[in-house]
Amino acid sequence: MCGEGDARALVDVTLEGGGRARLCGSHAVMHGRLGSAARSEADLRRLLQDRRDRPERRSIEDELAAALADAFRRERRERERRRA
Repeated sequence: MCGEGDARALVDVTLEGGGRARLCGSHAVMHGRLGSAARSEADLRRLLQDRRDRPERRSIEDELAAALADAFRRERRERERRRA
């Protein structure tokens, strides 16, 4: 489905209903993060299409994302204080 030809970079995933699809590692991660599983390869293509035209997701923070952002903000401020 991805167009990747190197079998070492491909992963087989199970679709809803028992079907199978072969994806590259990046698309396999995206498939694993889907809220609903695809029933067919066409569904999978639609769900994994280019996400650059979708609205930003960075505004939706989870607990881990907020903690990481806070930690790096503090680290950056401390570095800037040392330079001053």
